[in-house]
Amino acid sequence: MRYIKKTLFLFVLCTYALIGMAQQKSTSNIRARAEIHSDRILLRWIPSDAKSWDLLNQYGVRLERLTVSRSGVVLDKPELKVLSEKLKPEATDTLKRIAAQYPMGAVIAQAVFGEDFEVSLGNNPISKAISLDEMRQQRYLFSLYAADLCFPMAKEIGWGWEDKDIKNGERYLYRITPLVPKKKCQIGQGAIFTIVGDTAKLIRPIGLSARFSEAGAFLSWDYNALSYLYSSYFIEKSEDGKIFKPISDLPVTRIADVDKNPYAPITYLDSIPEGKTIYYRVVGVTPFGSKGAYSDIVSGIAYPALKAIPMITSSSFDRNGGADISWQFDGAAQDLIKGFNILHSTDDKDYTILAGSLNPQQRDYHITNIGRHIYYKIEAEAKQGTSTRSLPVLIQPVDSVPPGIPQGLSARIDSLGAVHLSWKPNSDTDIYGYRLYRGQTKGEELIPITDLAIRETAYTDSINLDNLNNKVYYALTALDERYNQSDLSETIEVIKPNVIPPTTPVIVGWKAENGRNIIEWTQDENPYLAGFIVVRTDVEDRTRLVARRVESPISMRYEDYNIESGKSYLYQVIAYTSNQLRSHLSNPIILKSKMQGMDNDSIKFDLEALPEGIAIKWNIPYKDILSVTLYKLDETNTKFLYREGLPSSGTLTDEDIFQNRENEYILIVKSKGRKASNIIKKIHL
Repeated sequence: MRYIKKTLFLFVLCTYALIGMAQQKSTSNIRARAEIHSDRILLRWIPSDAKSWDLLNQYGVRLERLTVSRSGVVLDKPELKVLSEKLKPEATDTLKRIAAQYPMGAVIAQAVFGEDFEVSLGNNPISKAISLDEMRQQRYLFSLYAADLCFPMAKEIGWGWEDKDIKNGERYLYRITPLVPKKKCQIGQGAIFTIVGDTAKLIRPIGLSARFSEAGAFLSWDYNALSYLYSSYFIEKSEDGKIFKPISDLPVTRIADVDKNPYAPITYLDSIPEGKTIYYRVVGVTPFGSKGAYSDIVSGIAYPALKAIPMITSSSFDRNGGADISWQFDGAAQDLIKGFNILHSTDDKDYTILAGSLNPQQRDYHITNIGRHIYYKIEAEAKQGTSTRSLPVLIQPVDSVPPGIPQGLSARIDSLGAVHLSWKPNSDTDIYGYRLYRGQTKGEELIPITDLAIRETAYTDSINLDNLNNKVYYALTALDERYNQSDLSETIEVIKPNVIPPTTPVIVGWKAENGRNIIEWTQDENPYLAGFIVVRTDVEDRTRLVARRVESPISMRYEDYNIESGKSYLYQVIAYTSNQLRSHLSNPIILKSKMQGMDNDSIKFDLEALPEGIAIKWNIPYKDILSVTLYKLDETNTKFLYREGLPSSGTLTDEDIFQNRENEYILIVKSKGRKASNIIKKIHL
């Protein structure tokens, strides 16, 4: 009984999680639903949680109807009609009569009133479960499920209403107001909008399918598409496709973890006799007890399970590397199979088909080439349901001839100690893999790198570069499918990359000439040396930059032309190897740059008075111009920047000029390898 109770609890929990009327929320509220018929409107409402349900059963609700429009015209002021001042469960004689008449009515009564309500529960498992457990949550869920199946009781107990006083063309808003004191619980008002004449369209269920097996018929159909309409379904069965009967007294609903799979269908497994055609259809049931249209009919036959298992009776080799295999199979089960499949495997784990769809009468097979597939099974392929397989048999021919010695072993090592090895594939037809060996010193016994055979013709090994040995040694063997091993290949020698940084360079000579700074340095011999990096620092602003990368291990001189006159620069040198190991910075030296000045006479800078202003013209014949800047004196004879980033030649007109006094301009030119030139020009207007 405890098992039944728990199962039904989960059943009801899933039911109301799915129908969308009793979802758990952070705030309590009332959810309402309506079903419109031609002559009446049916209403249902439920609270969102067990606590609210318990309080509403104590205090009740007020039901109001507001007429909001008539004949398509919206009313200026909705017409209010109180349908009931208070609706709550009462243990009346009418309620007892309904509870005795409807099994689900008894469930509702027991859930609400418990031991205080005396009614015969009969053998209804849901009722018995409620009587065994007084938990409010279970009573809440059971009662909601039962109310979906017994609208008369839902009305009588104050959870529903049947409004017959309706008129065509009118639109109503129904309000369900909780009468629970707010200090006890804040419960939101429920509401539902309806239109008279918009009758419920109870359409047929969607997507009914059936899968037949030895276990019976597995039915499934879509739940989500019509979840707004149907909360549960009745399944009906027939043996002739004409007369259908329900398979149970209670309807079914979706039993699934909707959080993990919100689109799961309803499923049901029905046990049926083998070899007989069975027909099924389903019909949806609304929370008001209304049945919809029937689904399409599906049918099928439950087939008997294949129980006979093949048994391998013999296996023998031939002289050509093949084998013969024989098996037994129960002839009485022969009609249940399509035929036999020969399966083989190298490890008795993963089997693949060697030969398929052999005749059901066949009991032997010739294997052309055993190769490395030494395990075999016989599979009886069922026409329906699960196929059966024999126990495995090991067929392993005697082979003591090793493969040939591997050739072409080579290696490439990187700066991180990864050794990339490769070799040519063996020409042997039964080659299985290779085994790689390694040694640290010349002449010592080599040790296998891996326990398992290497199936490819390449392997990446990892070695330590920090030990004293500057070399490592490798050799290779081949293995065939019988694990016969060849002799060692020729041993190869691999030189480890350098991991010691180069020594620090020493600057031994330096001088500043016009337009350039020259430094020279020395460096110890190093076979891994790749070049040098000259680092220059501006002494004034401490800006450091890489002046040049000297990509030569023998060039130990650098000439710096990118300098400014009179500036002091600090120079240092770093040595680096081919694998980018770097030395420390060398000794620093400081040079103050020297530059020859420009010939101002060669620079043309002229001013010309025009009606509209002063025309300023310039032409600088030098190459490698760094910048051309024009300054002007204001009325207080203070110099200010007039133009910058000018080209080496050009003309511009200054319209903002001084009358009856001198207008003074200064042209400053900076060029690579020369001192800056300042040229002053004046013109009086």
